[in-house]
Amino acid sequence: MPSYTVNVAKHSTLSVSTVDSVTLNKPASFLLIMNRASSGNPIFYTFGDPEKGVAAPTIAGDDTYVVGAGQTVSVPADGTIQLVKLISNAAQPYSIIAT
Repeated sequence: MPSYTVNVAKHSTLSVSTVDSVTLNKPASFLLIMNRASSGNPIFYTFGDPEKGVAAPTIAGDDTYVVGAGQTVSVPADGTIQLVKLISNAAQPYSIIAT
């Protein structure tokens, strides 16, 4: 499981069926989660306070969120450091930005 720590943004590509874990050190009010692929598979994700633990997402699993190809979602955060975990069954490019 690749693990990254950044200040405000991460831009990468998922490996097939492998969870990426991204910690954003800037306390955020919102997270922008983007599936930058113009077509293809969705990205499933979970997020939250890393101090409280964040469950790993599963592909099409319960209690995960999803962002389709070519879509961006704005997720409300609680003003703390955030941990985002992502997975897809295809090599989808993604971006996460703390705002």
